[in-house]
Amino acid sequence: MKLAAKLILLFMLGVLGIVALFSWQTIRRQLKWDEELRANHVDDVVGALKPAIDDAYRNGGVVTIQQAIEVTARHIPGQELRWVEGVPAGDSETTISSRKVSRISVSDKDGETVAHTFVPLEIDGSQAGGVEVSQSMKQQEQFIRDSMIASVLSLLGVAALSGMMIYFGGVRLVGEPLEKLIDQVHQIGAGKLPQPPALKRSDELGSLAEAISQMSRQLDQQQNTIRHTDRLGTVGTLAAGMAHEMGTPLNVVAGRAGLIASGKLSPEEVRQSAQTIKSEAERMTTLIRQLLDFARQSPTTHTRIDIGQIARTTCDLIEPIADKSSVKIDLHADDQAYPIRGDATQIQQVLTNFLTNAVQAMPDGGTVTVALERRQSSQGDRMVVHVTDQGPGIPPEQLDHVFEPFYTTKDIGQGTGLGLSIAYGIVQEHGGDIEVQSNENVQTTFSVSLPAADESTAAAEEPTATAPS
Repeated sequence: MKLAAKLILLFMLGVLGIVALFSWQTIRRQLKWDEELRANHVDDVVGALKPAIDDAYRNGGVVTIQQAIEVTARHIPGQELRWVEGVPAGDSETTISSRKVSRISVSDKDGETVAHTFVPLEIDGSQAGGVEVSQSMKQQEQFIRDSMIASVLSLLGVAALSGMMIYFGGVRLVGEPLEKLIDQVHQIGAGKLPQPPALKRSDELGSLAEAISQMSRQLDQQQNTIRHTDRLGTVGTLAAGMAHEMGTPLNVVAGRAGLIASGKLSPEEVRQSAQTIKSEAERMTTLIRQLLDFARQSPTTHTRIDIGQIARTTCDLIEPIADKSSVKIDLHADDQAYPIRGDATQIQQVLTNFLTNAVQAMPDGGTVTVALERRQSSQGDRMVVHVTDQGPGIPPEQLDHVFEPFYTTKDIGQGTGLGLSIAYGIVQEHGGDIEVQSNENVQTTFSVSLPAADESTAAAEEPTATAPS
């Protein structure tokens, strides 16, 4: 709205300036026209008096001239005429002072402005004197006052009309749409992707809204691609641990199959061996399915899920890696549901990242504690997951940077620095918070707080399968 207000102010100042200049020019032209009209009128009056003045001057002198002027003045209302002789006579204070027509405006004792016009006359080749015509400027001053009032009213009218038009054009057509676009840009900056066009218009602002929407869709696609790439990197780590984990069931299957093939087993022993082979095969199938589901790129859909079950599944997924590093995963969670609304694959990606980092932080073994809790806060019911390791911790000066893209404390080749940044973005998209607390040489705890699912929808929507399996 600040830009719209500035545009309105500049436009109104321009309009007021134009109207004021036009009013000033109008009054100026009117005054000049009145002055020319008055001068022509004086010339006409003096021209009409000239024959009578010539005759009076020749026959009777100044007294006769003054009498002729007074008789004529009776027939010209609103004006005063008098004769000014051209040669000083005795104690006379009035003499001719110019051979050209001169004009002057003065105020009388009553404060009224009077315009005096002196027209010199030459009789028989000599400067006999001149006629002074005095006119009251009362009407002209009244005209100026009326014109000023009309100009002010015009200015106010134009300002009011312009204000309404500019408000509609500047605020409604520009200011408010810009605010919508700014709000949408803030939402995109907060990670709410993708965004539909904020405006449905065929002008430049509509094109800008469409461009912003297209940018949000591209960012969403790129973000999903980055997250999928991060999952694939984690898959490599998981596959290494899984290969070790699958060695035992494969040995069992091979051994049991060999016994059956030898023909030395009784029918009951053959049945038991076949059952053992089937059980180990199902175990390997479950492990492979979990790995494939985790690596699969799927569209993001927020449904009612149980983060407690996701935590259990993720712990099972990471357990082969943890066993290989002599790390024990200890899950603290009761059997009741921890419902939230979100995408199960993305939430599992966050927990997998935390657990993988925790295991890698303890190369000499230790315990990773995963704890779930329900928490009441000013933001409402929250479901909180804590992942705590017994590693060397994170230095205080690095805590503010752990969620920055490409920031890592691992050795070169052991991490991209994207895992925690991606986890942070996923949690933000789910309306949650992510925190880290660390005591050097003691422990590090990553905590994820997510809004609890609305219980009013529990009957209409049962918790889903909670995690890929």
